[in-house]
Amino acid sequence: MKEQSSIETNETNGTKKEKAVKNVVSVLENLYNKIGNYQEPEIDEEQAFIQQVLNAHEEWKNAEGFFHNVSDPDLVDHAIYKLEAAKTRYIYLLKKAKEEGVRVNFH
Repeated sequence: MKEQSSIETNETNGTKKEKAVKNVVSVLENLYNKIGNYQEPEIDEEQAFIQQVLNAHEEWKNAEGFFHNVSDPDLVDHAIYKLEAAKTRYIYLLKKAKEEGVRVNFH
């Protein structure tokens, strides 16, 4: 009788372990599916473009500050190049914004 009881206990423990393993596998499968189906939230193209214009403006202001503060003669040419490149990019983006009817608020 004792042997039958221990067999039943082993079968019960085995069944519990199997259920636990199945539950863990199920949870992992759900997580895997959620991760696999995850998509970055879409950013509005207009907002992304506006952010580009704002970043270009900031880059231009930073380049201007660098130019005004550079003291090493070897860096003057670099500062001028950086300033002109940033200014050109900013003006290009402003023209593109105007063509597309996008309004950029700097405040």
